[in-house]
Amino acid sequence: MMLDKIHTEHGYINRLLCILEQKLHAIQQGQPVNYSLVKDIVEYLHKYAECCHHPKEDVIYHYYQEKYADKGVMEKLDVEHQDLSQLTEDFADTVDMILMDAVIPLDVFADKLNQFVTRQRAHLEFEEKYVFPLIRRHFTTQDWIAVGERYQECECDPLFGDNVLPRYQRLHERLVASV
Repeated sequence: MMLDKIHTEHGYINRLLCILEQKLHAIQQGQPVNYSLVKDIVEYLHKYAECCHHPKEDVIYHYYQEKYADKGVMEKLDVEHQDLSQLTEDFADTVDMILMDAVIPLDVFADKLNQFVTRQRAHLEFEEKYVFPLIRRHFTTQDWIAVGERYQECECDPLFGDNVLPRYQRLHERLVASV
């Protein structure tokens, strides 16, 4: 079922957010941070969320909205997906600036990192605790079939899939080591 797959992806995203949270604590403790690893995480979240994760959710949410006419919640999710995309892009720009040796005060970076992690987590929690139960309560087998027909599956996940792209190999090794 698509919702189970999305729930699994949320688990992957949470693992990445945990690493970012560890980086935030390192900054707050005055310890060095591997900004390249932060870039890898943010880039993965941005690219994968934009082309695979959020479109999958949007198909379900839009179908729910059409069939069950609960526009408020689903419209809120559309806006959140757009806002998260912009937040991720802005945060990625900040990380890129640091990697290009731009001077960004650590407290400013820490605030941006904290805001990024907090907003991502709040979004995932809202979907998991409110939206998914709502959809599970209403969707029938026919609804899931209809949603499946509207969604074309993405290529495999470049980080958590069977074949990790070389671009994400370092991040994958970090994830394996932290298990």
